[in-house]
Amino acid sequence: MKKLIISFLVFFSFLYSKEYVITKYIEDKPIINVTFKGPNQVKKIVDMDFKVLDHFEINESAKYSFDFNYDKATKTLKVIYKKDNQPFLIKKYRSGSYAYFPFLVHRAVYDINEYFQLPSAKFLIRKVIYSLLTAPKEASIYLSDYTLSYKKRIISGGLNIFPKWADEKQSKIYFTKYERGPVLYEYNLYTGKKKKLLASQGLLIVSDVKEDKLLLTMAPEGQPDIYLMDLTNKTVQRITKYPGIDVNGKFWGDKIVFISDRYGQPYVFEKNLKTENIKRVLYHGKNQVGVDAFNKYLVISTRETANAFKPNTFNLFLINADDDSLKRLTMKGQNSYPNFSVDGSSVMFIKREHFSSKIGIIRLGENKVFYYPLSKMLQSFDW
Repeated sequence: MKKLIISFLVFFSFLYSKEYVITKYIEDKPIINVTFKGPNQVKKIVDMDFKVLDHFEINESAKYSFDFNYDKATKTLKVIYKKDNQPFLIKKYRSGSYAYFPFLVHRAVYDINEYFQLPSAKFLIRKVIYSLLTAPKEASIYLSDYTLSYKKRIISGGLNIFPKWADEKQSKIYFTKYERGPVLYEYNLYTGKKKKLLASQGLLIVSDVKEDKLLLTMAPEGQPDIYLMDLTNKTVQRITKYPGIDVNGKFWGDKIVFISDRYGQPYVFEKNLKTENIKRVLYHGKNQVGVDAFNKYLVISTRETANAFKPNTFNLFLINADDDSLKRLTMKGQNSYPNFSVDGSSVMFIKREHFSSKIGIIRLGENKVFYYPLSKMLQSFDW
């Protein structure tokens, strides 16, 4: 069982540039001025948010101005909205800890974006959950903002892997802990309570969540398949029955997509849950090692080189199911584990470099990518 779990981790750890994407969707950006008073550490997050969001043109002579003021003593961020230099709205954001200031800034910038009724910026205010390999057979789970500026270890001790958000409010997570075998737990971030949901032999991983239904990768009989767990009815149904490797299932309308080696190498396949039909999705690259779905889109990590003595190149591609178009998102490096934001405006992914990792965020409408480094090896994440 240990061997199977480690093999699965290795299978996904190979996996993972610079950047092209779609077309810019804001023709005339609102022109605003932004001022700041407070710690430089906080100012860096303000500047970063506006840069990553890329929905505004910053100009000191703008009609609209937003004055940020962070008071470290009260842990309060105040934002004054001004038009023609006249204040018309004041918003305040407070936290119990100074370390939480990135989330205050993200919320404030999100609110400004909402005020101008611009395309969604929900990625700013989403929390990120990730598992970090800290030692052999040791992995801890951390809570963070999208920039990784805020980090809080929430689960430690043993091998805690594959965290997945359990609800839209981001109050609970699912994760796998390796005990005598893999055990699936639900963990409440507010109460700290942990609830055991399922135990199995071999693999046991939540790959996607849709309300009260979970897609699992399980290997109770040796080879992994995709299973559907219904939390309301407390049932587990086997979805794929291939005598090989089927992993990483994702909900995609009335279908699921998943990685399978049924062609000898791992590729992305889709299965219609009504007709049971299975077909390959993308005919590009040497093999494919990661997939995520959002509405009509898929983002896929595919290997494009066949190097025997140096790292291979894994790049990300965006597929539109309406017209089967294929758009390259990255150009080089090892880019994998793609994950759409909740609004589909961005893709977060892992970029491997030597023995460390970076979180990458591709802003699909803005044709830009941003990286946030980690000192240790990132095992998996969700946002």
